[in-house]
Amino acid sequence: MLTKIKLVFSRIREILAEGNLWNLFHTRMFRNKIATPVEMDLTTLPPQTNITQDIEYKFIELKLPDLQSDKLEFPISSRRLKAMQNLKKGWRSFAVIKDNTVVGDVWCIPFRRELANYIHPDLKMLGIHWGEGEAYAFDMLIHPTYRGKNLTAPLHKYLQLTLKNEGYKKVYGYYWNDNLPALWMHRMLKFHELQKRRVSLYFFIMHSSLVDQTASHFQDSKEDSSKKSIEEK
Repeated sequence: MLTKIKLVFSRIREILAEGNLWNLFHTRMFRNKIATPVEMDLTTLPPQTNITQDIEYKFIELKLPDLQSDKLEFPISSRRLKAMQNLKKGWRSFAVIKDNTVVGDVWCIPFRRELANYIHPDLKMLGIHWGEGEAYAFDMLIHPTYRGKNLTAPLHKYLQLTLKNEGYKKVYGYYWNDNLPALWMHRMLKFHELQKRRVSLYFFIMHSSLVDQTASHFQDSKEDSSKKSIEEK
């Protein structure tokens, strides 16, 4: 509980330092936002050992002793606190580091029977029913200083290959349709897209429903979004 309280206050301090308090409300209060659930068949992945050619960066799985011994530095203090909290829950984190600094990380919850009674709220929101041999990956963040260095796709590949080598067969995820970098990363990695969801959130009250993707206005919006994405690339 103490770690959770520290995490909340740490994130508030960071948002205030950024000078954009609206971001705090924007992530907890919105209406009719479109989310695209995705899945990856890990059994189809080819063997791959060299994730990136850049020797500056290393990919690891974060472990609780590494955080407790202060071996690693986090440019964003709230990410360290979140890592402490989530690792104690039995969740897993994969990170990209430069020297001893965690410049990016992504979270993963593999299905385990002892955690089967706890369903992450994202899975309910996305209408995903998971089971043995499956996992859910979420909340990827690259520190702003290191964005644009092609780290997101290799980091997610590292997560996928680690799970595959452990015998997992599928990983789920999602992206918001207005998040173009996330959209293109998932498509570049060849995730299979599931039926889109329309989500409204008012702090702790959430409503999610399937999107009618045959509607003409949705098709027009999809084409405009693709055209805009291509022009911006």
